[in-house]
Amino acid sequence: MLMLLIQSCSVKNNLHKEPPVEIKEAEKIWGIDISHYQEIVDWNKLREQEPGFIFVKATEGSTFQDPKYTEYYKTIRKLDIPVGSYHFFTYKTSGKDQAKNFLSVVKYQHGDLPLVLDAEFAKTMPEKGIVRKELQEFMTIVYNKTGIYPIIYCAYKYYNTYLRDCLPTDCKLWIVDYKSKPDCNWTFWQTTEKYKVGGIKGYVDFNLFYGSKKKLKSLLY
Repeated sequence: MLMLLIQSCSVKNNLHKEPPVEIKEAEKIWGIDISHYQEIVDWNKLREQEPGFIFVKATEGSTFQDPKYTEYYKTIRKLDIPVGSYHFFTYKTSGKDQAKNFLSVVKYQHGDLPLVLDAEFAKTMPEKGIVRKELQEFMTIVYNKTGIYPIIYCAYKYYNTYLRDCLPTDCKLWIVDYKSKPDCNWTFWQTTEKYKVGGIKGYVDFNLFYGSKKKLKSLLY
């Protein structure tokens, strides 16, 4: 499986090259992503604002496990808000070890959103081939465990640098671009990191889902 995934980098992938059509105003579904950095002071107030989804950080690297993950995940499930879990990727350990850490902690039940791989630029980046290899190893292990490729969260520039034409056709994108709508086929789009929402202290990331509630529901486990 891993070899097939690596070979796919050389194959043109039209799914991720075609820009999406405009989102209809009536179909804009928004959501946030949180970790232990966000202090939730009033869950009911947050629910009253009807977020369409919430992603929660579970792990980072090969050893870190977010201390608020289980609490936040369980609470969001009780509030009946679609929830997903994400892993923050680092370049200090292998994709295999990071996937092992992630899967040892993460929860994915019926009604959850797919798992997420958060890939970002670091101060010092490995060469392109190594980045791709380790990310693909992580993705393959998650796929073999869950039957679904993780959603890839990354900046639009990161996507163009490392991942364009290098992802399975059924791998969803969560693109970060604070200036303009990404010119690729994204499923989620993070438009700002400075959003204020009732019930949470400080700022949170604001995200849009591309599609209707029915389409979002189709992504759930």
